[in-house]
Amino acid sequence: MDTISIGKHNPLLADIRKAIQRGSLTSGGLLPIEGPRLVQEAYASGIRIETLLLREGCSIADLPPASVRYTLELGAFKGVQDTEHSQGVIALVRPRVWTLDQVLSGLKAPVAVLGGLQDPGNVGTILRIVESFSGGGCLGLSGTVSVHNPKVVRASAGSVFRLPHAWNLSFENMVDALRAKEIPLVGTSPYAADTLMSWDWSRPAAILIGNEGSGLSSSQVSACSAMLQIPHAPQTESLNSAIAAAVVFYEAARGRSLP
Repeated sequence: MDTISIGKHNPLLADIRKAIQRGSLTSGGLLPIEGPRLVQEAYASGIRIETLLLREGCSIADLPPASVRYTLELGAFKGVQDTEHSQGVIALVRPRVWTLDQVLSGLKAPVAVLGGLQDPGNVGTILRIVESFSGGGCLGLSGTVSVHNPKVVRASAGSVFRLPHAWNLSFENMVDALRAKEIPLVGTSPYAADTLMSWDWSRPAAILIGNEGSGLSSSQVSACSAMLQIPHAPQTESLNSAIAAAVVFYEAARGRSLP
């Protein structure tokens, strides 16, 4: 096993730190992920493990093969770890990339459209929810937190490696693409006349989930083919975006008679 220099200005470590801080890929197009479970999820999903960085003294069995392995002394590893109590494993992986057209082509199930969500925990959880209920994918509009944000990746629990998704999309271009494929854009509102149960979930749809604070904008509502209500107790003003997504995608799965 090779041993990498512990210098804080080492180009590889600096590149990883920058990617983690920005929620982006490295200059070589690689995604840093942390923890043995997430590394195993990536490998089991068919994602190539390019590099493994192991903290000195870390002995974790059954790590997947990697093109290169390095051992880092404690100080060097702390400089790149993103979690407070790291298990001593970081991998650089090459994630799959989908386009908007690829996500929508041949769609048979609803997709989530994230309209400027800022909480990475919510975004990662929604990715996991959509996969859990056999959704068709996830679309992140401009202003939504990066899908490469470390907290998004961890909260997705591996779904980010498998679920088709496209990010940094303009709302106008996405709406045009949906209309070209005759896929309705559906929003939710506590004031909508129709409920989730009244919608025909046997056909694909794009479920628009608004920003945590401001919800859907007037222009977003105007572009929707339908607004649906999630029935709940009237004294509760609204639901958390991830919880709302879970209710919608569960109902969509139930409406399609999925087990």
